[in-house]
Formats: sequence, C-alpha cells, structure tokens
Amino acid sequence: MSEDENKALARRFIQVWAPGNLSVLDELAAPDITVIYPVLGEPVRGAAAFKQLLAHFHAACPDVEISVQEQIAEGDKVVTRWSVCGTHRGELLGVPPTGRPLGWTGITIHRLVGGRVMEERGEEDALGLMRQTGVMHDPILVSDAAFS
Repeated sequence: MSEDENKALARRFIQVWAPGNLSVLDELAAPDITVIYPVLGEPVRGAAAFKQLLAHFHAACPDVEISVQEQIAEGDKVVTRWSVCGTHRGELLGVPPTGRPLGWTGITIHRLVGGRVMEERGEEDALGLMRQTGVMHDPILVSDAAFS
C-alpha cells in the first residue's frame, strides 16, 4: 500500500474509539493486534480484548468524538496526532462518572501489515485527563526565584 493509502486506513481505524464504529475494527484490525498506551498499564492483546476495552471506553464517554489533526507516514507506519472530546458519563480508568466535559490529545503510531492494523501504540495527555476528572488538581505555581 502507498503511504497515502496507509494514512487513510489509519485515519479510518482511529475512529474505533468513537461509538458506533466497532465494525471498522472487525474489518481492519489483525486478529492478534496489540494496543499499547501508558494509561492502560499493560498492552491489550488481540481484537477481542481490544473490543472489550472499547466497549468500556464507549460506556464511559458515550458522546466521544475523535478528530485527526495531523498525519505522517513512512513505510508500514502511520503517526497520527489526534484530539478527543466527550462527556464523562461512566467509570473511566477507575474514576466514577463526573458528568464533566473532557478533552485531551495524543499521538498514535499504527503499524500496518497487508492492509490490517497489527499494532496501535500511543501517548496521551493522561495528566490533563486526570485533572479534568478531578483526580488531580492543578499544580501550585512556584516563582522562578524558588529555583535560583
């Protein structure tokens, strides 16, 4: 596949994070896909386990929307910078629902083989997300003089 085709595939695949798009996972994920994000703690292995994770995420943020900000492709990898927004309506990462609007950003690298996603590996603004859910509070700003 060309790099432009790979970008289109990754742009389509990342929409599995929004409710109503699980059929895209069936179509484009390798059965043994691996999904890795720091906030998850451990890698998620296999399409069935990824579907379970997505079902939990969709229940936590049923109105979530994801938008692609930028993409870079090289060989079998596509890097996507994205943003997500939604409302915290169910348990998310062990945090009970707050009803608060949430928004965060991240970068995901998809590794593609034969028109299928073999790996989704990303980094997200987990600190910003935790602040929005009320788990963490904004830091107290310290003047530059404190570090002199």
